[in-house]
Parts: sequence; C-alpha cells; structure tokens
Amino acid sequence: MAGSRPFGVSLLTIIIVISGILGIIAGIVALLDFGDTVGLISAGIVLLVGVIYLLVAKGLWNGSSGARLVVAIVTVLSLLNGIWILFTAAGQRWSGLFSVIVALIVLGILYSRRATIFFRG
Repeated sequence: MAGSRPFGVSLLTIIIVISGILGIIAGIVALLDFGDTVGLISAGIVLLVGVIYLLVAKGLWNGSSGARLVVAIVTVLSLLNGIWILFTAAGQRWSGLFSVIVALIVLGILYSRRATIFFRG
C-alpha cells in the first residue's frame, strides 16, 4: 500500500497544475492572435506543453513513478542550465543561482524518504 502523499509532493503538483493552466491559457490566446506560421506553431507548442504539465501533475498526485521521472529529468536539465548560466553569463548569475537552488529543492522533495515511499507504493 502506498504511503500518504507528502506535503512537498502535493505542493509541487499544485505548482505544476498552475503552470499547466497558465500554459494552456497562453497557448489559446496566442492561437487567437497568431500572425504567421511560426506564431501558430509556437502557440501550439505552448498549448501542448500546458496539457503535458496537467498530465504529469495528475501522475504525481496519484504517485506515478513515471511522472516523478519526467519531473526529475526536466529539473536536472534546469539545474544544468542554471550551472551553465552561473559560469557563462555574468549579468545573469542571480538567475542561474536561483535556478540551481530551485532545482535542488525540487529534487530533494522528489527523492526524500517520504516521497520515495509514496512513489513506490
């Protein structure tokens, strides 16, 4: 039997749901206001990513290890990007540092002992 959902996992799920909803809204608005083919494609991608966010959030909420893996992969990419920014973009070091800190917090939540029990259940 799965353990109870840790607060951190619930919080991450809610943040991902909000991001997904905002992405869907932005995609729809962009679709209504596209000016060329590139704009239409970009709007479609934003809309698709919003839908994917909602699917991943549902998986996290239900304890899906696949959803956990998707979030972890995206978070590791964000971590690597933040490290890259720290060492290559002098004017954006605070942004890079913020990305690194957030990524480490997300990974810490996803792979905490309680979260591991929840996702293995």
